[in-house]
Amino acid sequence: MEDEATLPADSAVNSVDQVTNLIREDILAGRVTPGERLKTSELAKRLGFSTMPLREALRKLEGEGLVSIEPNRGATVRKLDSSYVTDLFELNTELRIFAVRSGMRKLTLERIRELEALAEDYRSQIDAGRDTEAIESNRRFNARIMEFGGNQEALRVFLRGWDTIFAFRRNYRYGAGRRKIMAEEMTLLIDAMRRHDMAAAESILRMQNAAVMDDLIARLSHEST
Repeated sequence: MEDEATLPADSAVNSVDQVTNLIREDILAGRVTPGERLKTSELAKRLGFSTMPLREALRKLEGEGLVSIEPNRGATVRKLDSSYVTDLFELNTELRIFAVRSGMRKLTLERIRELEALAEDYRSQIDAGRDTEAIESNRRFNARIMEFGGNQEALRVFLRGWDTIFAFRRNYRYGAGRRKIMAEEMTLLIDAMRRHDMAAAESILRMQNAAVMDDLIARLSHEST
């Protein structure tokens, strides 16, 4: 096991990101159960990291709402319920609506074409059956919309939430037909942005939010039965 205290700062940060992703995946996949304690000594042995990045990772996961840290008890896994999923996706959607509204004033033909290329890449990944790559392509599409909005703090919060959404989708996937409908929704959103039709863009994003929440909650319920 390497001692991250002797590594360059960027290596230590990378270790925190790695172990955060590993623990997040364990929680969302159900490999650790709600209420279960997350002891740094046991995690260090199992994951092969020293305690320093593990403690920082647990603090990050507390910020995401996946872990609770209490005095004299340490870190425990919180329950993943429909309320958590709803809050997460609603925040994600509000951030995208905010970004579209801000970015529409600075929209150019080049930016529209960039979004079209990202949407086409998403469709290609779906058609090829590359699920993980499709999820990553979807992330790039939405992150670019956030970047067009020009608010770096909103982008930071969005990307943090997307890490959790990505882990959900890697473990629970999508219901039949949902991904192809998402590709259609991308096209509709781009068309609305091209027309500078904010009402239509917001409507599309809210309909998509309702559909993906219903899909994910249904799959979570199925896995728990």
